[in-house]
Amino acid sequence: MKDSDWEILYKLYKTPNMTKVADMLYITQPSLSKRVKNIEKEFGVKIIKRTSKGIRFTLEGEYLAKKAKDYLDFMEDVKEGLAIYKEQLQGVIKVGSPYTYSKFELTDVLFEYRKKNKNINFDIMNDQSNNLFKMILKNHIELGFICGDFEGPVNKILVKQNKAYIVSKKPIDLKELPKMQRIDYKTNDKSKEILDRWWNDTYGENPPVGMFAGYIEFAWQLVDKGFGYACCFLPEGFEKEYNLYTMPLLDSDGNNIIRNTWLVYPKERQLSIIAKDFIKFVEDNVKIDI
Repeated sequence: MKDSDWEILYKLYKTPNMTKVADMLYITQPSLSKRVKNIEKEFGVKIIKRTSKGIRFTLEGEYLAKKAKDYLDFMEDVKEGLAIYKEQLQGVIKVGSPYTYSKFELTDVLFEYRKKNKNINFDIMNDQSNNLFKMILKNHIELGFICGDFEGPVNKILVKQNKAYIVSKKPIDLKELPKMQRIDYKTNDKSKEILDRWWNDTYGENPPVGMFAGYIEFAWQLVDKGFGYACCFLPEGFEKEYNLYTMPLLDSDGNNIIRNTWLVYPKERQLSIIAKDFIKFVEDNVKIDI
C-alpha cells in the first residue's frame, strides 16, 4: 500500500463518486478503478459495490477507510513534527575537548557531522580532561570528550582507546630508562595515574621528576631535539607528523597500557535538541565497542 492508496480510500469514503475523486486526484477514472481493484486484491476483500445511486462501501471497505484516515493523520503529524525538528536543528553546541583529541580526532568528527547539519556550529573549549569534566558537572559546557575514566553523574560513550608509549629520538633500552632525562608535560590526573602505575609496577619506585615542557607538543619537540624521552598516550596519526621512535608500554602480562576517551554529558540536565542530535551521531558513527 502506497500513501496515495490510503488517500484514495479516504477520499472515496468521504465522496463516494469515482468521477469526482478522479478529478480531485488528477487521474483518470479507469486508473482510479484499477487502483481500487489492486487494493482489494492486496487485502483479499471487496471494498466497494456499485449501485444505481453510485458506489457503496462494504463493511470491510468502511473499516479500511477509517484506518486510512488514521494513517493519513499519523503521517501528517510525523511530517509536522519533523518540520519543527528541522527548524530547530540549528544553533551552537558547547563542546569540551583536550588538546590531543582536538588535534587528531575532533576535526574529523565535526566535519562528518556538519555534512548533514550545516546550520550547527560549535563553541570548542580546549583544556585538560579533569577541568573539562568539572565544567560538564557545573553545566558550563553541554558535553565533552574526556580522556580517562572519570566518575560522576554522567552518561558516557566510548569513542577512542589510545595506547601508551615511550617516545624518544632513537631506540632505547627500557632497563636504562630510569637513568635518562624524562620530559614531563601538562596532562590530566587520570592519565598521569595510569602512567605512574606502570612506572611503579615496572621499576618499583615513583617516576623521576623530569624536565617540564608545558604542553605535550612542546615535549615532543624537545624529544626531537634530543633533550630526553616522554611517556604519553599517542593518537593515531602521530607517526605521520613526527619522526620519532615509539615503544609501546606493556603490563606484566604483555598487554598494552590503554587510556579510554569518552564523550561525556550530564545525566540529569535537559539537553538541547542539537546536543541530543550530535550525541546520536556519535553513538551511530564514532562509538566503539569493547
